[in-house]
Amino acid sequence: MPEVEKKKELEEILHHLERVGDIIGSAIVRRDGLLIASGLPAEVNAKAVAAMAAAIAGTSESSARELKIGEFQQVIVNASTGQYVVLGAGPEAILIALLRKEANLGLVLLEMEKAAQKIARLLE
Repeated sequence: MPEVEKKKELEEILHHLERVGDIIGSAIVRRDGLLIASGLPAEVNAKAVAAMAAAIAGTSESSARELKIGEFQQVIVNASTGQYVVLGAGPEAILIALLRKEANLGLVLLEMEKAAQKIARLLE
């Protein structure tokens, strides 16, 4: 698939996630921290968030291995006015989503897992 078509498909995945309602914005990030596609709010520095999310995912993967508790699945960060999720999306990427504080986490994770599978297939 040509790169332009792939980028469009990835952006469509992010647009679909934003229709979930509890998701304020999302992004697809390479595991080395480079931004692939972003649907994060304009006031957010997407490149900086991408780098930090990749670091969080990498550290979480390493600690899960060291603790012998299986493979990394996701990290959920709760803050005073919101939360975000970092989820693996195949060997090449991670998916991040910024959520409202009162988000239905079960629904969000279900939709993110579907999106992560699509992303992994597209980036193979």
